[in-house]
Formats: sequence, structure tokens, C-alpha cells
Amino acid sequence: MTRYIHTLSDEETEGLRRQHRQTQNADVRSRCEMILLSNEGLSPPQIAQRVRFSARTVRRQIDRYEAEGRAGLLNKPVPGRRSRVTDAYLAQLEQVVERHPRDLDLPFSNWTTANLAEYMAHQTGIAIGARQMENYLKAHRWRLRRPVLSVRHKQDQSQVAEKKSHG
Repeated sequence: MTRYIHTLSDEETEGLRRQHRQTQNADVRSRCEMILLSNEGLSPPQIAQRVRFSARTVRRQIDRYEAEGRAGLLNKPVPGRRSRVTDAYLAQLEQVVERHPRDLDLPFSNWTTANLAEYMAHQTGIAIGARQMENYLKAHRWRLRRPVLSVRHKQDQSQVAEKKSHG
């Protein structure tokens, strides 16, 4: 059951080392390390102990590398329907979230995920639900806040200063 990688050429080894150093993806980095350690003669259980994955995972990555080469180390596309939300939608959403609904001639003062989703559907033609809107807001660390209401702009500042000086 123990598997080892075929003996890697100097070019393959250097390519894996470079990919290990340069990738921003932790999964790809771990897979590169598994292959490099196998090339050094470590068994899958020994590699598993070092990289904190199961020996089964190490064997699977070795098999995948043998079948697909370095391309087998990359993450595969996630199955399922592609997102309807585009980069342009997200850029517009970011601008809308920063504005007050009244500034956009809407009949309410506070954004909710439901009315934000409805407004964006009207503006972009891309309809998503309130829960999905909540997920996008959370993923981008955008928050819907209630406005801080104040009557300060309606107060006579001289009277306010006089009351504070007497009180």
C-alpha cells in the first residue's frame, strides 16, 4: 500500500520548489510538500505525520501527481452552477451599501438585506435572495447600519452654548 513518487528530475524538483515558495494557496503548498518529501524517500505515513494529513490523503496526492503532473496539485473547479453575481455587480453593491436609501429616492431610511437585494435586482437585472445578499455582505465585511439621528443641525448653537454655561 505504500507508494512513492517516481524519481523526479532536477527540473521537476525545482519547479515544485518554486511552486511551493510562490503559491498563495495553502492546499497547493501542502501538496507540493507531499510530493517533495516522497521524492526524498519518505513513506506516506511519515509524510502524513509531517504535514498533518492522513496517509490516505498523501497517497491520493501522489497518485494524482503521477497521473496529472503539476497540474494535479492545483485545486479543481468546484462543481455546480456558476454564481450569477459578477464583479461589476459587487462593485456597484459596494457603492450602494455606502449610500443612504433616501439619497437614492427610495421610500425607506434603512437598508435591509431584502430591500437591498430588490434594489440591486432592479438596477442590475441580477436577482438574488435576502439570505444570499447577507452572505455577500458578510464575505466582503460590509455592514448595514442604522443611521445616527441627530437634531443638532436644527439647534441654535448660541442657545446651546448659553444653556451649557449656566448648567
